[in-house]
Amino acid sequence: MEPMNLTIFIPLLFALQALYWAVGRRASRQLETNEDYFLAGKTVRFFPLMMTFLATQVGGGLVLGSAEEAYRHGWPVLLYPLGAALGLIVLGMGMGRKLAQFQVSTVAQILEVVYRSPALKKVASLLSVLSLFMILVAQVIASGKFLASIGFTNTPLFIAFWAIVILYTMKGGLKAVISTDLIQAAFFSVIFFLCFGLTYSSSLNLPALQMDSFSAVSPKLCGWLLMPLLFMIIEQDMGQRCFAGGSPRIVSLATFWAGIGTFLVCLVPIFFGVLAKSQGMQAPQGSSILIAAIAQLTNPWIAALAGCAILAAIISTAGSLITAISSNLSSDFPKDRSLKSVQLITGAISICAIFFAFYFDNVVDVLIQSYDLSVSCLFIPIVVGLFKKRGHFLSALLSILMGSAAFILFRFMPIPFPRELASIALSGTGFLLGELLAKKEFAVEQKI
Repeated sequence: MEPMNLTIFIPLLFALQALYWAVGRRASRQLETNEDYFLAGKTVRFFPLMMTFLATQVGGGLVLGSAEEAYRHGWPVLLYPLGAALGLIVLGMGMGRKLAQFQVSTVAQILEVVYRSPALKKVASLLSVLSLFMILVAQVIASGKFLASIGFTNTPLFIAFWAIVILYTMKGGLKAVISTDLIQAAFFSVIFFLCFGLTYSSSLNLPALQMDSFSAVSPKLCGWLLMPLLFMIIEQDMGQRCFAGGSPRIVSLATFWAGIGTFLVCLVPIFFGVLAKSQGMQAPQGSSILIAAIAQLTNPWIAALAGCAILAAIISTAGSLITAISSNLSSDFPKDRSLKSVQLITGAISICAIFFAFYFDNVVDVLIQSYDLSVSCLFIPIVVGLFKKRGHFLSALLSILMGSAAFILFRFMPIPFPRELASIALSGTGFLLGELLAKKEFAVEQKI
């Protein structure tokens, strides 16, 4: 395997970082209100909104994580990016429009509006922050694998890289993130397809997708396909972009086409993972099979460009997560806290994610656990809230409690069917039980 040309990679990486910083700084000069900071003034048009949806989803999990899983399991890993893509398409077919019609700044606030409970809003916000934090950890893990694969094992340099990303994201808020997402999404899309084009003609003997190949990964299929799809509907960074769209129609179009783009872009790392396995390639211990395959199958110049594209995908997702966490902390809790203090808290949480990442290794598993937590607890009450103007507090509370209990219980108790579905079913049971109790209480009051 030819090594990556670091004399190309390092200057290019720093040039791109300088560009992101300049673009983010320029966007931050236009900030006047909290709505500008967290929702970009609610005036985002179709193309930048589509690109920021694409950049948010195509991160460490869907790039490095998918390539690793494809190297282990083959073509069935297509279901993992398909889950994320279908989630965006579902948003585009009406759910995003529903979100955009709410006059709120976070998904958690929907619970306060529909169920008239500030306490439920805070619980949902804390769960959202925890899930987003773990997804941020997954991005840091992915970047660590990438840097290890090219020989960068300097921990202070690794931390410094992430500190820069955190700082310019915090400075400009969602406007800065959307501005940099435009550049990052365009860059990684072009480079990934370039890598695919250069290697496709030499890889016509790839193993075919066979039905029996699904048997080895069947326990993961529900988590790969269902959890990203359902999480997309209740995810704060997705909701934040829906709220920021210039109109519900713009949100629908942007999410739909971003879903198509997400799946097409993510075919590339899966292709390289399958190709690497079929040709018997191996990556150094703890490094990424994706960059190892690209370096072996192309040349050091292309590998350096691909390396920068991978990092662009990772940090674009990370920036979205940081602004989403900041939005939850500042909007869903006491509002007498200044924006500066919220930014500092968000920075501290983000830095904690860097250190937390040293204790995990599998990117996709961390992501699925994060999706599972939010979906188990919040999917039922939030989705019902999108279609019901007034809901019962008890229904939402029991749904969250039973979903939380199921998430914990099924980690230790094996069951004969997917635990993700079981958790959602118990959460739904809790909601229905609350509805029955509320109706019974209403009937008693009517008699009195």
